[in-house]
Amino acid sequence: MDETKQAWDEVGEGFANLRRIISERYRDLGEERASRPSTPEERGVADAFRRATDELDRAFTSLGDSLRDDEAREQMRNTGRKLSDALKVTFAEVSEEVRRAVGSRRSHGHSESRSSTGPTDPPDSGSSA
Repeated sequence: MDETKQAWDEVGEGFANLRRIISERYRDLGEERASRPSTPEERGVADAFRRATDELDRAFTSLGDSLRDDEAREQMRNTGRKLSDALKVTFAEVSEEVRRAVGSRRSHGHSESRSSTGPTDPPDSGSSA
């Protein structure tokens, strides 16, 4: 169970690192765009729509920039490997538990089937009546 917990902890750390990379890019883009001067026309509904569009653009740009970044791609590969390893460890552990449960059930069922089969016929002596 410790191996499974460790594998999933590593997956969590990998995703936390990815979140940090994307978050930093998102924040940096926000700081760049905040420095643009606003004009009097940017008011009301148009202003709200533009801000929403800018936020979406900023989010997707930060994600896209992260995907193009070597450090981020390596982090994604490592996290993907960790996720794969964690799934393997988890499935191996579950498979082993199922094997033990089925094996224990078979051994109990096998001994019960022997005892529940009524009397055995005597061996055939080779003579017929």
